[in-house]
Amino acid sequence: MRIFSPVIQGLGSALELYQARHRVLAENVANAETPGYRARDLEFGTALASAFERGTTSGRAAADVEPIVDARSVVKIDGNSVDLDTEMARLSENTMKIVALTRILTRKYEGLKAAIEGSRR
Repeated sequence: MRIFSPVIQGLGSALELYQARHRVLAENVANAETPGYRARDLEFGTALASAFERGTTSGRAAADVEPIVDARSVVKIDGNSVDLDTEMARLSENTMKIVALTRILTRKYEGLKAAIEGSRR
């Protein structure tokens, strides 16, 4: 018997991928002044589709995703392609998505908890 629906598993996978992207974006910010460093990102849409396709459960969604060099970024004279403003905007957007997914998952778990506690009465 499955306790967690595919929706909850999918939301969990999405949250893992957003957390992995957050780490990559934070690495970009940390290396903003490193000569030769190239900004990286995750192909989020592809990774999420792959996670749903495989039915990935918690703990596996982000494991198979490799960061790629962001081809859209402009390379400066020192070989670094990190634009701090762009990375901070991406981090902010990513944070909002993590917060939203966390709230949705919290509501889903509260619903499960209510169902379990209701069955005890």
